[in-house]
Amino acid sequence: MTEAALLEAALDYLARYAASTTRLRRVLERRVRRRSADRNVLDAARKTIAEVIAKLTAKGLLEDGRYASTRAESLTRQGRSRRWIEAKLSADGVASPLIRDAIEALPGSRARSELGAAIAFAKRRRLGPYRTPKRRSREELKALASKELAALARAGFDHRTARIVLDAGSAETLLAMLDEA
Repeated sequence: MTEAALLEAALDYLARYAASTTRLRRVLERRVRRRSADRNVLDAARKTIAEVIAKLTAKGLLEDGRYASTRAESLTRQGRSRRWIEAKLSADGVASPLIRDAIEALPGSRARSELGAAIAFAKRRRLGPYRTPKRRSREELKALASKELAALARAGFDHRTARIVLDAGSAETLLAMLDEA
């Protein structure tokens, strides 16, 4: 594949999706692999891919810092924990200092943004005060609370934050807690 073809493919991809340099590199390499099974072609294309990425970076179309901060804000609004965001950005190939800066730049204090993300997660998954009201026995409620706590833990929220969300009596109580934080 020529440099012009790779540049066009990169611009098409960036027009549709935000991407880190590592993610764009993977996309372009996958495109080259699909076009040719020859290993030498991919090795030769890697140099061209690096040149294309350097051009896009120089033009300001590809910037890992900007990608990390916008992706961190988006994931926080979706109800993702800071740990989950850090893992996701790391998997996208963003450097650790850029990840740290993006997470520290999130709006609000750390506790407030983490609680807000946990509330958004609970609301989306209908956990705690957002679960559908239904008559349940004490044993069923205990088992359900355990499952909900595990879901919040898997999403990367610490035990304290998860307990705050699950033990709140109502959504209004959670929102009041969020305003106080």
